[in-house]
Amino acid sequence: MAVFGVWRGLGASPFLADITARDRDPARIAATVIGGACVGLVASIACWVLVLVPYTFIIGLSREGMLGLGKAALRFQDDAHFRDLGITVVRLIASTATDGAFPLAFVSLAAVITGRPFLHYLTGASGFRWRLLVTGLALSCLVVAPLIFAARAAGHPPMLGVAPSFAGRMVYAAAAVLLIPSAAAEELMFRGWLMHQLAAFTRRPAALVLITAAAFSAAHFDFAPDAFLSRAVMGAGFAYMALRTGGLELSIGAHAANNILFILFIQPLGGADAVNGLFLGDVGLAAGYVAVTEAIVRIDALRRWADVGRTEVSPVVGMPALIGSV
Repeated sequence: MAVFGVWRGLGASPFLADITARDRDPARIAATVIGGACVGLVASIACWVLVLVPYTFIIGLSREGMLGLGKAALRFQDDAHFRDLGITVVRLIASTATDGAFPLAFVSLAAVITGRPFLHYLTGASGFRWRLLVTGLALSCLVVAPLIFAARAAGHPPMLGVAPSFAGRMVYAAAAVLLIPSAAAEELMFRGWLMHQLAAFTRRPAALVLITAAAFSAAHFDFAPDAFLSRAVMGAGFAYMALRTGGLELSIGAHAANNILFILFIQPLGGADAVNGLFLGDVGLAAGYVAVTEAIVRIDALRRWADVGRTEVSPVVGMPALIGSV
């Protein structure tokens, strides 16, 4: 069946084209992991302080010095404030800054150690394909939103409850856009650096998809079986997107769409039960990601609009191409 040809072709994705034997050098890998963890941690702490200090001044606790900083930090962890617009927006800013700083610093160091351009970990194309990111964001919202609502929607949507006024709700919606760079940072770490590092040892699609998906889920430090499996299934869908389209642009868009819809209509960022772990719903979600990917790859007009060249798509190994496929 042609589907197996598509699956086998993922290992020959242009995204992984320039990996060589030097990527298996233990010294380089150790230097990247240890050094990257150190610089990433420092960058995250620095970004956290850069957000926390101005916030401490804004809420009038700056005169208390370090004690005031501690009180301000505790407000981020207080469930009573999860529906407060100001704290919610600041939490989005802090999350984007701190969570994004670690992958950015880590992968930047990896690029220096391997002697490759930073773009190597983002795309196999000659430049970053912004139109593919936007296309992935739009199509994922349209195709996947019904699955998210059917599987997870319950109660009062945060979009309506976080602020009583229309203006406040628009501020909340605008702040949700910060989840695009946040999603990009996670994709850079797991479908960017980690996938490239794994591909130096194996090109088997099952290993590339499953290991990166498991690592992505584990990095959220929620090991409840349902939550862990839910994130892993979504991570597998993102890995398929990256390998099939030869870069992270599409998976960034889909990842961001999922997160944006979630905080607007399901649960504010950081609230309890952020992942319900409904396995069948997440399988449908991953299937939706595959459908979006194949639509872009196979429909010529859509592929051209998304700025995806035929040579940037993973090949169909041993099988004839389907409608508009390469």
